[in-house]
Amino acid sequence: MSLVLVEDQGPVRVLTLNRPDKKNALNAPLASALTDALSTATADPNVAVVVVVGSGDAFCAGVDVNVFLEVARSGTVPEPIVRIHEALRACTKPLIAGVDGLAVGMGVTLLPHFDMVYASESARFYVPFARLGLVVEYGSSFTLPRLIGRQRANELVLRGKPLDATTAADWGLVTRVFPDATFRDELFAVASDVGALPSGAVQSSKALIRQGEERTLSEALAHETEVLSGLYGSEENVKAVEAFLAKAKDARPS
Repeated sequence: MSLVLVEDQGPVRVLTLNRPDKKNALNAPLASALTDALSTATADPNVAVVVVVGSGDAFCAGVDVNVFLEVARSGTVPEPIVRIHEALRACTKPLIAGVDGLAVGMGVTLLPHFDMVYASESARFYVPFARLGLVVEYGSSFTLPRLIGRQRANELVLRGKPLDATTAADWGLVTRVFPDATFRDELFAVASDVGALPSGAVQSSKALIRQGEERTLSEALAHETEVLSGLYGSEENVKAVEAFLAKAKDARPS
């Protein structure tokens, strides 16, 4: 059985975490399979967008209980699980998470490393680390306060209670919430919109926004100018502008 199912819908590559009987909980083989799938998608010129979803009724229930017990005894987390956020950040294509159902622990703290996160109305987000005598990982002490604010990050982590999808969206953990019945259609509509745009500009924009999180304003301005200078007049830029102008001309009343 493939731990990560791979399907292409035009320029959109869909990666499905496939341990439904374990609610897609992370173990070393699943983490390795997802890392490999992300690397392959990044290298494939036909892939413009990557969407990660879960099979069954969960997105990802965090670390597998058997791994958790091993870690509690040995104090060591398997390397593929430790480094999975690096694989997410290394993906140069727009990376979208579709959370339909349960997201727990690592299934939540990985989300800030996606470019966009969409949730179904029935999605739930649960960060139980403090209840287990642990703290957050995957750089969450950096990403969560910047994404949802320090006080909300504290409630999410210190209270250890599930968060509903609407609240998660209000806080900024989730980009938007879609109805359960139309979740997949809405999710892939967004991915298709992104995938239809000039890929070079999209990937450069993604990189600028990601890097901008850790830059000063002056550094961001300088880097934007540098990237823009390499895109102005490029084949992709010229074609996109010509298509835009032609469409605008056709739309004018005669």
